[in-house]
Amino acid sequence: MSAEQILEHKEQKLLRLAAAELAMVRRRAKELARIGRALGQIATVAGLDDGRKVRQARAVLAQSSAEPAPAPLAWGPVLAALDEEQEERLAQLRVAFGRQLTEAACAAGLACERVSAAPLEFALPPLTATVDLERARATLCYARLPLGEVPARPERILAAQQKHVKALQSGWAPETFFDALREAYAAVLKKEGRPEGERVVLVDLLAPLAFAAQSRKFWADPVAENFRPYGRARLAWDLACLRRSGLLQRVGWRLSLGVATGESTRRKQDVLYVEECAGHGQYYLSAWFAPAPEAHT
Repeated sequence: MSAEQILEHKEQKLLRLAAAELAMVRRRAKELARIGRALGQIATVAGLDDGRKVRQARAVLAQSSAEPAPAPLAWGPVLAALDEEQEERLAQLRVAFGRQLTEAACAAGLACERVSAAPLEFALPPLTATVDLERARATLCYARLPLGEVPARPERILAAQQKHVKALQSGWAPETFFDALREAYAAVLKKEGRPEGERVVLVDLLAPLAFAAQSRKFWADPVAENFRPYGRARLAWDLACLRRSGLLQRVGWRLSLGVATGESTRRKQDVLYVEECAGHGQYYLSAWFAPAPEAHT
């Protein structure tokens, strides 16, 4: 059977079960409403004054007491059919959404590839988009770090992708970043009273780098609205660009990155994922500078 036929079969099974249960519930609701009116008649002093209605209420209650107790409500079959139908419906929605997003990306000149079905994730290089169709939201990420959330509509996802990529690309040139990173490393060593050449935790470089990234406007008036954010995603981007440019050695210094292994990779707050190419990368824990064998400017 085709996907549409499978969904229709499960849908019809659910509809039959639900209709049968609905008829039973309506019958039971009608009977409970009749009992409720009888109880209402004898629940007030004014009601007890009307002997005829009291006798009618008593007859209703006596009859309901004599009848066999109704079977307990059991929704197992309905719930199972509902889960099957919704799972199939969601699977087809994912396929349809993937087709719409891919077509929209192609029209915009962007690459798009589905990475996984559950969770529904797409590669929109250099970013990824994780789509939650039940919440109708999509989260865009770079280097496994969330950049923002938008409605799960192809045009909104692609617009956000282009906005975030433009923001990432607006930072330092590799040479400038190398120098800023070297200064941040020196600042951390000085603060901790440690000698040149020792390893520092990579994410400890974020604070001095963030201040180095500020514009003259911030330094003239250092208030929140003048602050230019520089977070983990920007650092991961700048490191990836630096590696791709081959500029790990400059002005007499060589940068080295220490790979995160074992337990450290599970402490995500202490490590940073640096992409080597779309969808592939490695977690790094530390960084250090050492004198280079030869100076490159």
